[in-house]
Amino acid sequence: MVEYYPSGCGVLGILRKKNAPKVKGNLVVRAIDRVRYRGSDKGAGFAVFNLERRNYYVVKAFYDGDPEELKEIFLRHGVRIENVELIAKHSDLCDCNLIALGDLNQIKKAIRDINETIWNSEGRKGRVYSVGSSLHVYKGVGYPRDVASKYNVEELEGDLWLAHTRQPTNSPGYYPFWSHPFSSFNVAIVHNGDVSSFGANVEYLTSRGLSSFVGTDSEVLAFLFEELIEEGLSIEEAIKILINPSRRFNALSRDVDYLYRNARLDGPFTAVIGYDAGDDLYLIAIADRAKFRPAIIGEDEFYYYVASEENEIREISPKARVWTLKPGSYFIASLNKGVISYGRSKEELMTFSPPPIMFPERYDINAYNIGYKELNYEILKLAKEGKREITVANVLGHRYIGINLPAMGINNLRINLYGVVGNAMANLNEGNEFYVYGNVADDCCDTMHGGKVVIYGDARDVLAQTFQNGRIFVKGNAGNRVGIQMREYKDKRPYLIIGGIVDDYLGEYMAGGVIVIFGKGFNGEPVGNFVGTGMVGGRIYIRGRISTSKLGLQPPKYEVIRLLRALYIDGLISSEEYESLKDSEYIEIMDKLKGEAKEYAKKLFEEKIGVPKYEYRELTEDEFKELLPVIEEYSRDMNDNSYVELLKEKFTIVSARRL
Repeated sequence: MVEYYPSGCGVLGILRKKNAPKVKGNLVVRAIDRVRYRGSDKGAGFAVFNLERRNYYVVKAFYDGDPEELKEIFLRHGVRIENVELIAKHSDLCDCNLIALGDLNQIKKAIRDINETIWNSEGRKGRVYSVGSSLHVYKGVGYPRDVASKYNVEELEGDLWLAHTRQPTNSPGYYPFWSHPFSSFNVAIVHNGDVSSFGANVEYLTSRGLSSFVGTDSEVLAFLFEELIEEGLSIEEAIKILINPSRRFNALSRDVDYLYRNARLDGPFTAVIGYDAGDDLYLIAIADRAKFRPAIIGEDEFYYYVASEENEIREISPKARVWTLKPGSYFIASLNKGVISYGRSKEELMTFSPPPIMFPERYDINAYNIGYKELNYEILKLAKEGKREITVANVLGHRYIGINLPAMGINNLRINLYGVVGNAMANLNEGNEFYVYGNVADDCCDTMHGGKVVIYGDARDVLAQTFQNGRIFVKGNAGNRVGIQMREYKDKRPYLIIGGIVDDYLGEYMAGGVIVIFGKGFNGEPVGNFVGTGMVGGRIYIRGRISTSKLGLQPPKYEVIRLLRALYIDGLISSEEYESLKDSEYIEIMDKLKGEAKEYAKKLFEEKIGVPKYEYRELTEDEFKELLPVIEEYSRDMNDNSYVELLKEKFTIVSARRL
């Protein structure tokens, strides 16, 4: 039996292109409702921007009392209110619109003081939660459709939209104060994840004069972005600070890095930001540098998209081009300028698979109007009736497909899936075959013990975690943390073959099995950083020469220089050796050090971080003999014989280093 377990918030952003029609609210509601299962009934919301020049600000507030009291409160703080309108009721709270007139700086100061009073001093009597000249926020307690119905969101339209379904983590969900989006003066943000730097971020904002917070990390994100922009930073500069890049690859200057150290974000997060700069609207998406939360980007003729899952985009645009954010990267598009940053190189963009086939000529199940639990029951029902091959059309984010088959002892079944498959497909698979004519979301083939999975599109993050036996073939790309903790036992050896490219942490903590990365059609290095980090077994074959800087979790350059200086001062290396080694990568230095110097370096670094071994060469006769039948099978499934020839080229071969 497949039960319902929430898996984290769902986010969505849509921006129209310059000459495209406005985005209709009913499309936004349909899209975010596709990932209803990511949230709960504890909160949802929408933000809509329409780029207009106005001489007033729309202020939105939740308030426990007479809405007219808010008008008097604002007047006492020097802000004239043109109108107060009751929009909705949330239990005892009124949701009010106020039209504020006056100087922007005066309004900002007034709202900070008002929130300090009605939220902090008066025990959460109310909260101003949105201010903007082009922005309207609608949020409350409930699922997205509940909130949309309360505010008639489906009837609205806009240039830029954000949407959110909430799974509470750091704050309660019984009042709308804590629902997303969070907003601050023409900035709105929706967020999935956990910001562990919350205390430092609040300290930074407090030093800039803010003193009232509802207590959730998502609100702090909106305040941080607005504050950085207010300090004169460009959008890209502000985003780079927030992402908090690794020191190993840090592109920030030391002065900027230090000055804004408490504005940087830490922890697992994906955030989508909407911003009105006065003359342009911006849609921004950021992912943490380890990319622990999904971020899918899309583009079609009319719109740009950001989503937690591809099915949100496909619900609106079946033919959109989609790709993923690289770890620690960002996407920026504007209404007037178009795409400013794609979140990865244009060469990488070209490798992502085209839109999936949704309908085959014949099928047994149309999945469009049924949920993921119902789909699994239908598959199980046909299998129990003796059907050995089952074809499913219009898969759109359905998760856990096939996860109930091992418990029922069902083997030797072939399942053909057309569309966009959701999370956790074929987990615990024992002896069945899955053929996916499209893309697969995160956590595919987790703890697979046998059988086969063939994916004709792309796979996302955490593919083949603890993969133990069988075959996984991917024609396109795979994402972050692919093949982590793979293992083998006696004659049970798993093979993971990927035709395209992968992101960071390939083969992390790998203990057995074989991974082959072909990178076909891509001229650069087909892997991200930290390949083979913590490997204790298994082998990774990457076609072409890979920079040694991409292997393992190596120390930052400045620490390596300190090590070499210490070795020189202690007389363990000569001045000539120091000069020849100081510009090398750590992994190369370790291969060149000898005797006591090598043992000292091992104790200091290598025994702690486990940098893998690597070779660049052609396959040995035994390796070729082992891999040939697997690659021939892969070639037959992909209907492309060229992979056997690619096997004859040189590979970077990564394996565990024996200390």
